[in-house]
Amino acid sequence: MNKKTAVCLCLGAGLLAAAAWQVHRIEQYGSRYFLDNTIINGVDCSAMTVEEAADELTGRWNEHTFVIEQDGEQIGEIDNLDFSYSVEKQLKAEQEIPLYQMVWRYITGKEERINVKMKIEKNTQSFTDQINSLKFLNKKYTVKTKDAYIDLSDRNFTIVKEVQGDNIDKSKFESEVMSRIEDGEFTLDYREEDYYAVPEVTSSDEELLEYREYCQTWLSQKITYQFYDGTYQLTPKQLNRMISVEDGERKVNRKAVKRFVEELAASHNTVGRVRSFRSVEKGYIRVSGGNYGYIIDEDAEIKALTKDLQSGEDVTRKPEYSQQPYYTGEGSSDIGYSYVEIDLSSQKLWMFKGGKKIVSCRVVTGNVADGFATPAGVYYLSYKSRDAVLRGSNKDGSKYETPVEYWMPFNQGIGMHDAYWRSDFGGKIYRKSGSHGCINMPPDSAAAVYENITAGYPIVVHH
Repeated sequence: MNKKTAVCLCLGAGLLAAAAWQVHRIEQYGSRYFLDNTIINGVDCSAMTVEEAADELTGRWNEHTFVIEQDGEQIGEIDNLDFSYSVEKQLKAEQEIPLYQMVWRYITGKEERINVKMKIEKNTQSFTDQINSLKFLNKKYTVKTKDAYIDLSDRNFTIVKEVQGDNIDKSKFESEVMSRIEDGEFTLDYREEDYYAVPEVTSSDEELLEYREYCQTWLSQKITYQFYDGTYQLTPKQLNRMISVEDGERKVNRKAVKRFVEELAASHNTVGRVRSFRSVEKGYIRVSGGNYGYIIDEDAEIKALTKDLQSGEDVTRKPEYSQQPYYTGEGSSDIGYSYVEIDLSSQKLWMFKGGKKIVSCRVVTGNVADGFATPAGVYYLSYKSRDAVLRGSNKDGSKYETPVEYWMPFNQGIGMHDAYWRSDFGGKIYRKSGSHGCINMPPDSAAAVYENITAGYPIVVHH
């Protein structure tokens, strides 16, 4: 090998080494930074790291004002985007190009334009608030969109067809705006009909048709309660709350049954309720309070209803009661046609039996001045007793003992009895010289009531 050849070989080796070193430098640089003339989404990201480019793009994107137009006129805008974007993974992929491409771009300095999707990581409350405040999205609709559904108010289980309304689906509009922002579009030509809420369930949906078959199979049971003023039948909707089907067997939801019975008792117990009552002298009046009427035995009714639901059979019956009134027939009132009426204002008493008035007299009720006023309400006779001794306390605390021949209590220690010591009844005696709360009666009238009354008899006391 001559000297000239050796020199050429050494020079070539040096050039190769220099080139290799330069390629290594480019590779090292390009793995950390975007090369010069790298334009991403219109933003110059030359010499930036992935993190720096992501921050720059986020800042530029959030500086935009999103404009909504309709028929060429601006009708709204959103000027505070404040989003965070999931873009670093895409930027990293754009940075990791083959080495030969990296060297070529470095040598030529050619501009490289890259587009990445600015995927919004999460919404912001500020953005949602701005969407919700846009006036054109809050237009009053004329018809509201509704899903198709099974009518559970009757046992035909009719499919009620869906309704396409003109109410705006704000979430649909919001999603469209976000999608455009991700694609770098910051305007929208608004067409109202594009954002009408769409029914999610239609009358032809397979699941809805299957559910109708389920209803026809499992929710057709008829459970009918008989009350004094009419009947009440459970609806399929109520049945649906109380039963489920597992492996072809009915399962009863006992908590739902308990809630239903509590509601049934609250709506159908009559003790203490306001009643319409036809008085002798005042015509129809309203009376309330007292202890007379129906009380559903909730524990017993829960057991009975659970058994009915488990059977799946139709049933018609009265509820389980812990208390029933004297009159259990039909009509608009549970008082019936046999009762005692006591008018505190006129100080009179009447007794009816089977609709016929059999006793009428003046009475003296509780002493108002001393705080012993007889309470109004509808009560039932607790019992009746002959030759009783009434005991209690006077206003000054002293005790009294009063023997009576006819004792008929209806409100704890308050009852009707003869008052042989009185020569006058009625009028205004009760205001200052009344009883301790009892109904003082002339002896012959007390005897007549006693002869005809029985335990449970309704006693209507009113002003």
